Amino acid sequence: MAAHHRQPLHTPPDTNNASDYAFGDSDQLPSPLIFRLVQRSAVPPSEKAKHADRKAVYCGVREFSSEEGHVGVPEWLMRDAGLVAGDSVAVEFVRPEKGLFAQLQALDGAAKQIGDLRALLEAHMRSKLTALAVGETFQVPVGGMNRPLSFSVVALEPMNVVDIVDTDLSVDIVHADGSVINSQMDDDSIGELVPGVAHNLEVTGGQSRIFQLHIPAQIKSTDVVVTCQSGGDVSVCASRLVRNVSILDNTWFDYSLPSQQPKRLRIEHNELPSGSNNVYVSIIGFAAATRATVEVHFDAHREAESTVLAETALEAGPNESVCTNCGSNVPKDRFIMHQTVCERHNSKCQHCPRVFKRGSVEFEQHWHCNICTEAGDVDDRDKHIYFSHTPHACSCNPVHMYASVIELTAHRRTECPERLIECQYCHTNVAQGSLPTTAEAILRGQHEHEWSCGSRSISCVKCKAYVPIRQVKTHMQLHEMKEQRARANIVPCVNRECVRERGDNPLGLCAICFGPLYSGQHDPDNQRLLKRLARTMHSQLTSGCGNKQCKNLHCASGRANVSNDAVPLTQTAAAAMLIPVLKAYAPLATATNGYLIIDYSGIDLHLCI
Repeated sequence: MAAHHRQPLHTPPDTNNASDYAFGDSDQLPSPLIFRLVQRSAVPPSEKAKHADRKAVYCGVREFSSEEGHVGVPEWLMRDAGLVAGDSVAVEFVRPEKGLFAQLQALDGAAKQIGDLRALLEAHMRSKLTALAVGETFQVPVGGMNRPLSFSVVALEPMNVVDIVDTDLSVDIVHADGSVINSQMDDDSIGELVPGVAHNLEVTGGQSRIFQLHIPAQIKSTDVVVTCQSGGDVSVCASRLVRNVSILDNTWFDYSLPSQQPKRLRIEHNELPSGSNNVYVSIIGFAAATRATVEVHFDAHREAESTVLAETALEAGPNESVCTNCGSNVPKDRFIMHQTVCERHNSKCQHCPRVFKRGSVEFEQHWHCNICTEAGDVDDRDKHIYFSHTPHACSCNPVHMYASVIELTAHRRTECPERLIECQYCHTNVAQGSLPTTAEAILRGQHEHEWSCGSRSISCVKCKAYVPIRQVKTHMQLHEMKEQRARANIVPCVNRECVRERGDNPLGLCAICFGPLYSGQHDPDNQRLLKRLARTMHSQLTSGCGNKQCKNLHCASGRANVSNDAVPLTQTAAAAMLIPVLKAYAPLATATNGYLIIDYSGIDLHLCI
């Protein structure tokens, strides 16, 4: 471990009081909280010099929940500090300076395979690290790789320990041999597919050859065509994000059977996100060694595939009879001769209408699956059984078995926590994480990583309010709406929970908010309207609207949703809260011209919509 996780420690609840001498008289804890953690043992003063090299680590706080006199430390942090369970440790609050420069050394050669290593490091350090110290190492998980990348901290400025929270840190990344890592992938094992150039390759069962394909923006469709030789077979897979494309991790695939040649993988332009035109193509062998030729074609004409499985025989005419062997319509005067010759030379499959020459290789090799309706050659059986009828488990949940590779691939491509995505906020390729649980996350279609990444707040350039990144677009649209309303001189609805335009009614509400209060009864002095308003507000304050997503603090449901400790209002307390609103609307009962004399700007009305 190297740098330090933002949330590693469980400290006692009284840590805040015990550290008042360090925090000063401020009522708020400093941010970030960084502690120096080092093993403490009973060492005589004369031998302290021998133990001066004990390793210290610098870490943040997860929560103040551990027992008195105890500190909860994760295993990776204990290994880094040389600790074992039960050791006595000294925890010291420190305030390192903000970091300006860091030199990191990649300890794995796999770092050269990352397309944008700096973006990956930036996302990890921003979300997981609080401080960096010279000489320590940390690991960065990478989507699509089986193990994380390790980095060592070589040099720091201005101190050997720096705070990296909310700071502009300049980072240099080098190899173990001192060479600088650039942001472009450098791997000679990856070929490049270009139109007009055929690649000859040989793969064995389970092995793959990976190619990189650049698709120009003006291309509407791309076909990758693989022709197998000498009776072999391959599967063709492609992905935009996963470099090591496999049978399970891909976006486009062709799992067709060996008898179905050539293999053809089509990528449509509308299946690629805007600005993305690099695709990785993998040719994966199945069973025996296979030689194949790979070609790519842009905007190639492709005939529409027929949805008819077999040609339906025409109805026999009045002078025709149907051969019971081959199903052909034969004139009656030649029917006996045809049927005799047909049964002697042709054999009909018992499971499908196909007819073969008796004793031919095609007839001997013809095969039907005894589980489903798939048919083909005998050589197709093993691949079909493996892909369609062999149970497989996903690494995200080894207990659950999927009925086939097809089902498992669909899981890996949609809901699997290990599915690789390009985060719309940090712009790195990461695992999407677990399924969303909140209503907003479900509506946005965001999994664990994007939801967490989008929760980071930034300051609005217009109102200086702190807004979560995922809500910036909506927040700016509200600013634009207010500006448009000001330019158009639009008067807003009196209801503080609404942003619509005020309607033509005595209460100054929009049509949506006024709808539940409307009545067709004659009410010239608005007495009945005010009674309906009072009943609605009182019921809202005491019983609530019943909406589980309500956040209105002037509603019993909203208060319960915001805080579990919310105490329901009594009838008397709710009635007292109605008085200011009803007093503001009191002139309606005596006004001769309705509601034009009401000062709506001072009415604090909060109705659930």
